[in-house]
Amino acid sequence: MNHIDEIFLRADIQQVREFLLHGAECAADMRTYDERMESADRKVAARLRMACSDKRECEEITGLIYDYVSAVQDVYMELGLQAGVILAAQVCQNLKTAFGGG
Repeated sequence: MNHIDEIFLRADIQQVREFLLHGAECAADMRTYDERMESADRKVAARLRMACSDKRECEEITGLIYDYVSAVQDVYMELGLQAGVILAAQVCQNLKTAFGGG
């Protein structure tokens, strides 16, 4: 197998994410997106129930957490879109160069 084939075999969205965010590789999580989010949500909800005796206070804290996560989600989605465009432009340039157009 040649070097290029090895690169494409390693192409995995989670690997790219981990490398871009942390400069490291990760073990791929084979759960669905929904399963991963639900698992994290259950852990937070369980911990909040332990910490808050007042249901209204717990709901207020949960709302604040969701507001924070939503803002982080927005920022990282925008960053991801920009990174995707940059990568797509690089691919287009590489293809153009490879086929003698640039």
